[in-house]
Amino acid sequence: MRFHFPNLTRPKKAAKHLSAVFPDIPLSSIQRAVAVACGYRDWHELEVSHAAAEPTVLDEHLTEGAFRERGIALTRSLAATLNVHDGDVQAALPDMRLTGNRPFTRDDHEAIRTACWRAGPIPWQSGRHPGVIFRIKSAGFSKTEPHWWRKSSGGVHFLDHSTSNGACATFEAVVPRTRLEDFVPRRLWLPYGWMDMEDGSRVLYSRDYLPLWRITDGKVERMKPTAEMHAYRDRQWFPESGKPWSHGPAREAAERMLDEYGITALPRLADVLPILILDEHIDVKGAAKVLDGVRELA
Repeated sequence: MRFHFPNLTRPKKAAKHLSAVFPDIPLSSIQRAVAVACGYRDWHELEVSHAAAEPTVLDEHLTEGAFRERGIALTRSLAATLNVHDGDVQAALPDMRLTGNRPFTRDDHEAIRTACWRAGPIPWQSGRHPGVIFRIKSAGFSKTEPHWWRKSSGGVHFLDHSTSNGACATFEAVVPRTRLEDFVPRRLWLPYGWMDMEDGSRVLYSRDYLPLWRITDGKVERMKPTAEMHAYRDRQWFPESGKPWSHGPAREAAERMLDEYGITALPRLADVLPILILDEHIDVKGAAKVLDGVRELA
């Protein structure tokens, strides 16, 4: 599909914003990526042909499904052309405002992110395979709780909202005939607590004590999960009140804090999920090192 614009204001601003996100990539390369994502051969063709037809419908006038499909297509195209991680592009997409001013909800980001995974590292396969969403029929497990099937050599290893390395017997794993909805486990995006740092910033961290977001003077930074955390003045946890940290009052308090800071995008840590799915022996911290390209010292 080709996008048409009444003028070049949106593409130019989108390229400028994306250039700030990826400062090591030349602006000319980013302009070309924006043009390609909009259906043009290059920036020059966009410049001379952008107004050749009626302007494309803006995001705010699309149905929810069409809006998300557009977000998926733009994310994957920009990431492929620039050879960068599509999760980093997706996080930048709302502020680019390339095709409209519609705000992205947390559900929008989750739907786009899981669709990108399905189009890439963990394509959907029917049956009992790594990457399928299933339920567990056993005492002690919720019959409605979904789980991601991890690659496993014995029994079934899984991850869900609370755990990254659960296990059950193969006969206990039930894959319904009707495909269950994909989801991003809360362990990979929901803050477990926060640290007030010596420099005055605040860092929200995950259940695995990996950084998710840094807030400095109201500005929100999406952090690498392997980033070094220097000395902090104070560390706090969300109250659990006897409930699991990813449910009930603790979850509600964590989501309120995200809302207060205007955070709807997913943190970089969320993209360890495909790594966890495909390697039963790795934990969240190990997967974060793989994601960020961090090597252990010999």
